[in-house]
Formats: sequence, C-alpha cells, structure tokens
Amino acid sequence: MKKWKIMPALVLAVCMFVTLFGGNATTEAMTKVEPASYGTISDFSSIEENLTALQFTKTKKKIKAGKTYKFKVNKTGVTWSVSNKKLAKISKKGVFTAKKCGSVKVSAALGTEKVTFKVKITPKAVIGIDPGHQKSANTGTEPVGPGSSTMKTKVAGGTYGNSSGLKEYELTLQVSLKLKKELENRGYKVVMTRESHDVNITNKERAEKLNESCDIAIRIHADGAGSSSARGATALYPSSSNPYVGNLSAKSKTLSECVLGRYCESTGIKYRGLSARDDLTGTNWSTIPVTLIELGFMTNPSEDVYMANSANQETMAEGIANGVDDYFKK
Repeated sequence: MKKWKIMPALVLAVCMFVTLFGGNATTEAMTKVEPASYGTISDFSSIEENLTALQFTKTKKKIKAGKTYKFKVNKTGVTWSVSNKKLAKISKKGVFTAKKCGSVKVSAALGTEKVTFKVKITPKAVIGIDPGHQKSANTGTEPVGPGSSTMKTKVAGGTYGNSSGLKEYELTLQVSLKLKKELENRGYKVVMTRESHDVNITNKERAEKLNESCDIAIRIHADGAGSSSARGATALYPSSSNPYVGNLSAKSKTLSECVLGRYCESTGIKYRGLSARDDLTGTNWSTIPVTLIELGFMTNPSEDVYMANSANQETMAEGIANGVDDYFKK
C-alpha cells in the first residue's frame, strides 16, 4: 500500500517540472549540448608566451671582432638594437656582428617590454706599432740584443725629406696614427710606443713595451740615401741564424711579406723586397713576430712629396692594414 501511495506523488512532481519549464525546452537543452572547445597546442603556446615576461634564452658575454652570434629571446616579433652602431650591428633576426673592440648593449623590445644584455667585443689581435725615431736623438748606447756585448746608439736621429722638409720622426708618427685608426676600425687593438714627438724611448724599451701585450710588432721607418734616384719600399726581418730571435724568423718573414706586398700594391711605390737583418736593436729585443718597413726614400723628391701628403698617408696605412689582415688569415 505504501508503495502505491508514493508513486502518484512522484508522477505528480515530474508533471509539475515539465509544466513549469516546458517539455520542448527541456528536450532541446538535453539534445543540443555543444562539445567543449579546448583549443589547439598553438593557442596554448600563444597564451603562455603572453603571460611570460620577455627574457633572453641565448646570449654570449664575449664576442671577437669580426665574428657573428645569434641572440635569442622567448618571444617572437621583437625589435633588436645595439647601443653603439660603430662597435656592432644586429639584424632583424637577432644576428649580432662585432665590428670594433669595446662594450655594447644588445636590446630586444616588444611592446612595453624591453630586455638588455651587455657584450664585450674582444680584439682580433693586438698590434704593436713603433713610429721610428723621436724629436731628439739619444746617443747613449744599449746592447744590440739580450746578453750581447755589442752596443748600439739608443735612438738615432733619422733622415728627412729633401723636398718636403718633413723629418722622419714626423712622417713615421703621422702614418702610424693613421694606421692605428685603420686597424682599430677593423677590430684590432693597437699599442703604440709613442704618440708624440717629445719623448725619450730607446729601441730596446720600445720592443719591451710591445712584448708585454702584443701579438706582432710593426716598426715604421723611412729610407734615405746619398742618391736622389734611390726609391722603393723594403721590409726588414730577423734571419733564422739571428742569435737573439732566430726562432721568430719564419713568422717575421711571413709578416714582412704580407705587409710590404699589400703596401706596395696600395701605394704603387716600388717593391724593393725583403732584407734579413740581425743588427737592429728594436728587432733583436722582440719576443713576438716583428717587421720593420721602410716606407720609401725621403731623399727621393717624388716619394718624399707622395709620403708627406695626408691623403696618401691614408692609402699607405690601408695597405699596411691589408697586410696585417692577410697575415692573420694564414
């Protein structure tokens, strides 16, 4: 009996539910349920990217001049930039090219976000330049090489231009300063033995200064002769039998070949060739590959006038720098 009394009440409740909410609506709601949309993997990646702060995912603290490196961040569509375009450049894809030595900041920006990373550009090599002579000669003497009893003048006076009136110590510094600038623009670090005329630095001291941190030494000089017809450029290097630096002969000869060849190619000055010399104090005290280039004859009117011209000196410096490039490519 109790069972039959409960059933009518249940039926009545169902009827009231249908009446209140509508049979059609209920059926429609039950038969037209849409499946949930969970999105694609790329949709979730995009959401995650937007929620994550912009940051570098690939960096490098030191990059050698002339080399490239691709920086990366965790987001796409960023704008890349560098703080000093003279030192480096960076492409739209984040490829960084190191140009000159120094420190530069690499930045990636997206909307209001920006991240920065500091990079040190290291030199291709360290080049020592010795502008021959100085304003006043030093007639004191010093050993021609380590342990030698043979003594030579510490710094000779040098020659001068018969037509230009330019002194050798003036010409060598003018060309050396231009060479310094050219080499630095190519990514090298340069050490000078002097940057003014009024100094007193012996040939031994010049070699020792460059030995401290340089990879090669370039000694800049000019020739002189009793005859005004003598002309051309020469490069001097130590022979293999040099009692002080014979071990540097091969590399010094290669350096001399590179520098003199490209110098004469650029300037049109006559190529006189290489000369092995073991009596040069500034060479014999060197512990690194070394060359001494005689730029031309200041006693030759034509070469003297050519070398005294500032624009021509730029060409002379470029030629020597080309030779340095060639040497380090070997």
